[in-house]
Amino acid sequence: MTHQNDVGVQLFVKLSSSDGPWPALNASLQKVPQGFASRLAIPAYPLGPLPPSCVWAAELREVARISEGREMHAECIIAGDVPLDSTDERRGPKVILHFHGGAYVTGTVEQYRPVHLLLSRYSGLRVYGFAYRLAPHSLYPTQLYDAYCAFSHLLALGYKEHEIVFTGDSAGGNLALALWQFLQKPQLFAMILVSPRVDIASSRRSWSVNAGVDIIHGYNIHDADGPLRKLLVPQGRPVEQRVVDLLEDPYLSPINADLSGLPPMLVQVATAEVMFDDIAEFVRRAQAQNRTNIQYEVFDGGFHDFQFVPLLIPNSVEARENIGKFIHTLANGS
Repeated sequence: MTHQNDVGVQLFVKLSSSDGPWPALNASLQKVPQGFASRLAIPAYPLGPLPPSCVWAAELREVARISEGREMHAECIIAGDVPLDSTDERRGPKVILHFHGGAYVTGTVEQYRPVHLLLSRYSGLRVYGFAYRLAPHSLYPTQLYDAYCAFSHLLALGYKEHEIVFTGDSAGGNLALALWQFLQKPQLFAMILVSPRVDIASSRRSWSVNAGVDIIHGYNIHDADGPLRKLLVPQGRPVEQRVVDLLEDPYLSPINADLSGLPPMLVQVATAEVMFDDIAEFVRRAQAQNRTNIQYEVFDGGFHDFQFVPLLIPNSVEARENIGKFIHTLANGS
């Protein structure tokens, strides 16, 4: 199947934090200092051999079957004054694939444009964002399949595994780690996780200590209106023991995964986060299982995802700058 809007047929739009839905197609080019966005559609890619340990194999095959012929909305964003070259979709030696947060129940590519723009500005790279399907309309592992298609599309554009950076915030960090496992530990250029969700069954101390100051709440599979229930249980159905057992699955709780073979990784967290202890333990395990560069940055007083909120939060600029420095240091081989 040919998808002409992947290369050559592009829509450029003005980037700002207040952007809503896409403007009319006749507004073909708007040059602004912030950057440029290219709209594209990602096709459904067939699944290859599935990891033997994947407990989601049957569900993934069904999602792939019903997704045949479907296209997923995505954007490529680059910061600066130079527009994307429609004749060279994959210009640049490295690329970022960003997995957006939102507890798997909210978040759009349009809403995340400011985040993608910041990532591009500080890294100097193109950033691809994709609109994976959300719960409760689409249960897990639909989101994992959509992430697989986004990664497969970068390969189809000519990128190699070692040229791709995974970045993810909150539930997006969870999804990035799940895809890394599902792809059986690809040798990525790097992985950058901002306040990643790593243990959905956690009862560590920070969940109670920081409950009154962080901006997110606990995950409870028995909360009928909670995002975890919406992600894993069909609407109107009771919570079965099988679902409760899945909360420990390494795809949903990557703290339980075999973390050996991780690419160079930067993890950022703030001290006021309810997930602080989870992330600290995840990093401890990652560092114990790897000889690669696993960097861990803790920022005093910040809350969940403070790096990307549309306010000038103390340390937010430093955190974003450190993301860029991490990538540049790796690229320079130092």
